[in-house]
Amino acid sequence: MTFYAYLSCIIVGLLLSLFFFFFKRKYQLHEKSHDFIFFLISYVLSFELYAFFLVEHGEKNVLVYNIFFVFGETILILIYLGTLIEAKRIKRNVIYFVAFFVAWAVINTLFIQPPTQMFQQYTHLLGSLGVVLFSCYLMYSLFMADKAGNASLLSVPHFWNIAAILFFYSGSFIYFGSLNVTWGLDQYYLTILASVNRFFAATLYLIFGFSYYSPLIFSTKSD
Repeated sequence: MTFYAYLSCIIVGLLLSLFFFFFKRKYQLHEKSHDFIFFLISYVLSFELYAFFLVEHGEKNVLVYNIFFVFGETILILIYLGTLIEAKRIKRNVIYFVAFFVAWAVINTLFIQPPTQMFQQYTHLLGSLGVVLFSCYLMYSLFMADKAGNASLLSVPHFWNIAAILFFYSGSFIYFGSLNVTWGLDQYYLTILASVNRFFAATLYLIFGFSYYSPLIFSTKSD
């Protein structure tokens, strides 16, 4: 996937999320998390455009990705997952993990991977691991709720969001975790791997934009 196609997918996801504000009023939907997801997509589009602007002007954008993607977006995703967790013990674990992640990010920045010189792979790996683990827990909780007959999974926005997060961060963990191994590959293969990772990210933001329509779409079909 080209970078332009990737940016287009983020914009489509943002527009879908924006239009949902109209549907919220029309159908009196009370999805508070939608505001957060709308902010998250806007946040991603902003730093991606800024990173692109820097490259177009011959400057490095690695610091932008380290601050806004590796650190900032990971924190935002963990906050979102934490708001969905009901068990107090697990919710506390999210808080502890965020604190540990911040501490590790500082240590990595000061002593191991300078943020202005390289992509902070080690910080991203820890964050991705936490996101994947908490996403797996939430998926398990949703499947248990579905078995109990509390809700149809396809009509639950959080199911789509968590599945997309799990899809992206699992692939991202493998991609960035193997950078040291794949760095010696031919540029052609590196481009393909980067394109696949970009496709995963584009899917994430498209689903973020679509997910809140799922109660309307699937409820209508089931009626």
